[in-house]
Amino acid sequence: MDMDLITEQKLVCEEYGSKYIAVHENDVIAVAVASLNQEPIVGIRNKPEAGEDVTWFIYAGEHDDSEDFFQTVSVKELDKLLPEVLPYLALEHGYRFMIDREEYEDVWKEGDEV
Repeated sequence: MDMDLITEQKLVCEEYGSKYIAVHENDVIAVAVASLNQEPIVGIRNKPEAGEDVTWFIYAGEHDDSEDFFQTVSVKELDKLLPEVLPYLALEHGYRFMIDREEYEDVWKEGDEV
């Protein structure tokens, strides 16, 4: 991770009251790759299930419950697929974000008043 991105991630965490959780380029993210041409882009960070290391789930448009909706990609691959989400990946468990390509941004912690 380059220092500019780490700095940006720390600023996002500070702005939204989150602890900073370091992200590494080999960390695995679940991404609905086929949906990425839609908007808005949504990210949800859950606590990992037992035996799992995926905490982020990212999709665009409408969520789909089908088993093959998400594919796992590394943060390094995500940098090529959807670089605009990288600043949010250091948010702690329970956080969500919604962005679009027109500069819309909403970030909240699940359970907080919206």
